[in-house]
Amino acid sequence: MVLLAAIAVGGVTPALAQEKLIMVLDSSGSMAGQIESRAKLDVARSTIRDLLGKVKPTTQLGLIAYGHRRKGDCADIETIYEVGKPDGAAIMAAVNRLNAVGKTPLSTAVRKAAEQLNFTEDKATVILISDGKETCGADPCALGRELKSKGLDFKVHVVGFDIKSDERAGLQCLADETGGQYVPANSAADLGAAIYKTIEVAQAPAAAPEPEPDPVVEPGLRVDVVVSEGGETWKGDIGLKLFGEKQGLDGKREKVADAWRVKSGHIFKNMKDGAFVMEVLLADHRHIKRTVQVDVRGNEAQIVTVNLNIGQVRFDASLAEEGEALKHDLGWWVYGPKEGLAGKRKKIAEFWRVKSGRVFWLPAGTWRVEGAIADAKYLRVVRNELTVQAGGGDAHAFSFNAGTVRFDASLSAEGAAFKGDLGWTILSQQKDLSGNRKKITNFWRAKSGGIFLLPAGEWLIEGVLADHKYVSLSQTISVSPASEAAHSFNFNAATVRFDVTVNGQPTGADLGLTVLGLEKDLAGKQKKITDFWRTRSGAVTVLPAGKFLLKGLLADQKEVKGETTLELNPGDEKPVALDLKNP
Repeated sequence: MVLLAAIAVGGVTPALAQEKLIMVLDSSGSMAGQIESRAKLDVARSTIRDLLGKVKPTTQLGLIAYGHRRKGDCADIETIYEVGKPDGAAIMAAVNRLNAVGKTPLSTAVRKAAEQLNFTEDKATVILISDGKETCGADPCALGRELKSKGLDFKVHVVGFDIKSDERAGLQCLADETGGQYVPANSAADLGAAIYKTIEVAQAPAAAPEPEPDPVVEPGLRVDVVVSEGGETWKGDIGLKLFGEKQGLDGKREKVADAWRVKSGHIFKNMKDGAFVMEVLLADHRHIKRTVQVDVRGNEAQIVTVNLNIGQVRFDASLAEEGEALKHDLGWWVYGPKEGLAGKRKKIAEFWRVKSGRVFWLPAGTWRVEGAIADAKYLRVVRNELTVQAGGGDAHAFSFNAGTVRFDASLSAEGAAFKGDLGWTILSQQKDLSGNRKKITNFWRAKSGGIFLLPAGEWLIEGVLADHKYVSLSQTISVSPASEAAHSFNFNAATVRFDVTVNGQPTGADLGLTVLGLEKDLAGKQKKITDFWRTRSGAVTVLPAGKFLLKGLLADQKEVKGETTLELNPGDEKPVALDLKNP
């Protein structure tokens, strides 16, 4: 199966308008079957190669594949090419790596495509090319109804590729329920023609707007919802609630009518005369709510127009000014422009784990916007004044001013990568008046080779072996916006094994071991490096390089003790013998 999803973002200014296609390639086991002496997946590859030349220059393209890695796994779905400017070589390299081995979760794939295309806010079309039915228990027919009811303007066109007659019904229903087309293809030539036909439909200019609802000609209250004063009708789902005007002692009003996931133009019938309070909520943008007063005359046909007074914004995020779009998940918070007496601002909206380039609806006005990288919340941006025009659409670029680093850790210069867990703390270079450094963030139980995002600047990195915290280091690094750099950290340490005997004989008793520096301070004391309690002979640990005094005793016979000196070089792996004496 090959699945293509298309969208033309409507109702926005040219700055935001864009067209996107997502191909979802089904590499299920049935795609290994043959048609005209060729594997169906090979036919699909050739078709995609030809299709790339027919995609509009303004179209952004992405690919999702499933069933290509594991047998019997309905969750085997992977984005193999992020939505962006089509790179034919990269796309075909990704497609050529696919193998037809898995199941056919076509409903999950269609849903994933719809969600990636932001189908509740934007016009979206999915083109599904399938050689068989759903094999992961979902109901394509029910999915079609659900997505159609939630979508702003959503369709699924289905190309049935060498489909058996008894497997067509679900795919036909998916297309029918969403207002799409079902097109059969029984050969390689048919497949190319069918895909081209549906691509033409998906990339066709948007149809003229539907006419406004006819005037109310029977008694009732019609609610028309518009984006801005004199602007276009809101096409998404809305929720409506009508309350009595009077409030009870608890401050609440009696609800007299409601409607959920209806469209602009909804009519309330059999209303009584009176004054009411009406709440209008955007079902898929619940931070947008308007409250209006309504005087109802039950025996008349009335129209009330609710102006949402909203506009669209697109938030584009990168690591550097004019840099590439950030692929990480993002969080955005929109606040009022002024602080209250408690020093806090009113939160207008929040969007979590969204991608760069996402389009949002916001109330008209001037707002403070704060952004963060979802998995690196210490990286934030702030825009103190961002203006939203009612009915307008503007793109806003945010630079997180950060770079990507890789931390490679070893126990000696040019030694092998350390395999244990690590801890990293990122501190400012400069100290405050109290002599303290500001902590930027920390990473705990990371591995050597771990990749992190850090703000641009000069930083002090404190590293520690997570299970040997007495082995640590400090090192400064520099990070530039959008840079990618690997940094090596040498912990200057050795691996040792304690081989303990008692009067020359092996022992399995519990031990207490203490590692001390050889040099004494002015008070005649030796610095304790670390100790180990109730350990056993043969225990392996990591110690800093250097010269040390090792003292030991039996945990339950403390009079049985001994000591020895040891010298360790960076990267050493050596046994240390210690014989305890029983007086």
